[in-house]
Amino acid sequence: MIIGGGFTGLSCAAHLKELDPSVDVTVLEGSAVGFGASGRNGGFSMTLFGFEPEITCLLHGKEKARAAHQYMEDAVDYVRDCVSRYDFDSDYEHNGFLRIALTNKHRGRLQKQQVLYHELGFSSSFDWWGEDQLSQRLHSPLAKAGLFEQRCGILNPAKHVRHWKSICKKLGVHIYENTQCQAITYPQGGVSVQTSGGTVSASKVVLATNAYSHLLPEMGAFRRNQTPIWTHQIVTQPLTPEQWQAIGWAGRYGIETNRHLVHYLRPTADGRITFGGANVVTTAGQNMSLDHHKPTWRTLEKHLKTLFPPLAEIDIDYQWGGPVSVTLDMVPNLGFYKDDRTLYLCGCTGHGVSLTQYSGKTLAELALGLESKRTEAWFVNRTPVRWPVQPFKQLGVAAVKGALKAEDYWWERKLW
Repeated sequence: MIIGGGFTGLSCAAHLKELDPSVDVTVLEGSAVGFGASGRNGGFSMTLFGFEPEITCLLHGKEKARAAHQYMEDAVDYVRDCVSRYDFDSDYEHNGFLRIALTNKHRGRLQKQQVLYHELGFSSSFDWWGEDQLSQRLHSPLAKAGLFEQRCGILNPAKHVRHWKSICKKLGVHIYENTQCQAITYPQGGVSVQTSGGTVSASKVVLATNAYSHLLPEMGAFRRNQTPIWTHQIVTQPLTPEQWQAIGWAGRYGIETNRHLVHYLRPTADGRITFGGANVVTTAGQNMSLDHHKPTWRTLEKHLKTLFPPLAEIDIDYQWGGPVSVTLDMVPNLGFYKDDRTLYLCGCTGHGVSLTQYSGKTLAELALGLESKRTEAWFVNRTPVRWPVQPFKQLGVAAVKGALKAEDYWWERKLW
């Protein structure tokens, strides 16, 4: 049984059926498939693990950072292979990913990242674009330099997660949407889940709930394995051919700015730009109603039109937001909880498109008792670094957010 109908849960379900067709797999989704981050994310299949590579190295050492990045390179290759293998209809484009620096400070930090990737053994994966080279590929007065990674891709996340649903159904997975989990108990030899529509019993349960994991009932300290943090996006009206030519974004790669509270942007299949980030919103307790945030949407529109002056008059057609799952040490928590009857994944830190789908296979292997290079990853079955209890958790989150916003503001005070 799997709780959660997003990338993690559906990928796990599909791989369980492929690895052992005799297994009876049921997915319980509290809303509609893809309601969470899987259907509302930025649409980047990317290799970034955790918050920044420097943080992973600082907290866990270079060898673990190298292994984590290799896991992520495998993950983006896996997504591309799945698109081909299952004939995904999700507007996937394999155009690469570009991190850009907006200030000299950002450029220095980006250069240090390039050096770090070289030290970790991934120099061939990245190309440095200086200001002159970048200006030929992206017409923005703010872009100082870029670090380009060809391996990555972009996709429509809502279409992608719905295709996973179709794959699961063809494989014989039972999917129940709008089915809320009300209680989880552990009778001898299995797991029992009380839902809004009845009770489901199974030998194992996979908690593929990510940013919603703290809402699971009666799970004790599990609730402190992650915290939800909201990010928001806007989508422009379709650009004219003249506007696309004016901003010079012919390569159609995904882009992320190298600030702390990043901007992330990509072109859509119907000629729009989706643009997100710039801020995060946090909550105390179980309030999950922060998907709408007008101040962030106004900031995003201002930043987009400053980044690309030819779009100064473009209209914004869509706005939305949603929570991503963040752990205290910015590393995913993945593996068993308590005993081998419960498995889980949370804490993708907003970089989960490839990580969740690939780790769905990891969870399936763990559930079936199989060993692979995935199940041997150092962050699988590690002891979680849990968030502190309230109010200390909220005070800590507010302090870190304030520090990141303050540094972004200082170095960008003349930009916006």
